[in-house]
Amino acid sequence: MTAAARLRRSVPRRPLAVLLVAVAFAAVSQSLAPKGLPASRPDPVDIDAPLSIDAAVPVATIDDVERIRANIAFWSDRARRSPRDFISATRWAESEIELARATGDVEAYVIADEAITAALAVDAAYAPALGDRGVVLVALHRFREAVEHASAVLADRPDDPVALGTLGDGALELGDLVTARTAYQRLATVDPSAAALVRQGHLAFIGGDPATALDAARRAVTAAMDEGAIGPALAWYHYQLGEVSTATGDAAAGREAYTAALAADPSSWLARSGLARLAAADGDLDVAIGYLDAAIARVPLPEFHARRADLADLRGGPGDAARSADDRATVLAIAQLGGVAASVRDRQLSLYLASHGLQPERALRLAEADIALRKDVYGYDALAWALLANGRSTEAQQAMDQALASGTQDARLRYHAGMIAIAEGHVAIGRERLQAALDLDPTFDAWDVARIRAILSSAP
Repeated sequence: MTAAARLRRSVPRRPLAVLLVAVAFAAVSQSLAPKGLPASRPDPVDIDAPLSIDAAVPVATIDDVERIRANIAFWSDRARRSPRDFISATRWAESEIELARATGDVEAYVIADEAITAALAVDAAYAPALGDRGVVLVALHRFREAVEHASAVLADRPDDPVALGTLGDGALELGDLVTARTAYQRLATVDPSAAALVRQGHLAFIGGDPATALDAARRAVTAAMDEGAIGPALAWYHYQLGEVSTATGDAAAGREAYTAALAADPSSWLARSGLARLAAADGDLDVAIGYLDAAIARVPLPEFHARRADLADLRGGPGDAARSADDRATVLAIAQLGGVAASVRDRQLSLYLASHGLQPERALRLAEADIALRKDVYGYDALAWALLANGRSTEAQQAMDQALASGTQDARLRYHAGMIAIAEGHVAIGRERLQAALDLDPTFDAWDVARIRAILSSAP
């Protein structure tokens, strides 16, 4: 199987603008400590096929987790029994990556990294392990290492689609749009797949070209179906179309795409999160909370808990105050977790703390730590928001100018820019930006939208 063919079977990394924060579950794979092989052997595998260039997309439903854990037990046992068995070590890593995608277990990526390191120590040129290394580096937000790794692979194999995807992904997260564009253009030439289209679409969105982003998202769905994508993989492309449609002001098309995602994969927690946002924007808080209940039952991401807490506060029904308090306590408890996975959550946690007036100093520390790793549009936005929460509006404006420099048409950016302008005394400009946020995408966040409407309804 060629590298291009393997890439067509893969699913691209989730765009930054819609990344969900991963929960650091207990590393279930470590508790297996297999003393023998699983009762049934895993399905036959192609030992020469690297897993995927994606680092974050769920490619398995919750019903697959038992199978994934059995595979982890099988491959880890083989790798531990034969330390020079680099193929088993690689398959162990790939099973850990699959577990991370299915459950949000960031620590599984850490274990995968260790297994890949062991595999490459035996055969430094083993292509599947090299491809998986890029997956893990991006997933763990080690973006500079990802770029260096992909560049080294491309020095030997300039048309390697997996490395091209990793290079573009890492560069984009670092704010290097030129390198990302070059890598993605080459990827589209080497393998004009759904994976390449989604990447180009996201780059267009970041660069302030929503029309191109939407066109790419639509074509990616068609390409994915032509490539034979089914289940979670196809659902993910529909979900991406829903995100881009909604972000560009077409909530009806967004709802259609999310519904199609749920039809492709009835267990899709991503689709439910999108439908929850749209229901909340329509004022159907009961329906929205119901969607989040179902999503959390599948994958309890702290972002979902935070959204549900906000919706419970907005609804204000019997027991909602207690439910909201429980969800916020869950988010803050997750925030206390340390380890490698902690940095993966820094940006979203900073935004959450700043938006709700909780621990503003910590919000700023997290934003500063995040921007030190990746100086991209959303990193500067998070920094600006945290600075504003600490009363440092002039510095916030400077960071916001950086966030807006690429022309990204994002309602949340406009909202933050408007609030900062008001804090700086530019009330008319601030109100214009707040209205622009509503005009662009009134579904982006029910809590923030309620705040915008309250400000705009008050006297200037």
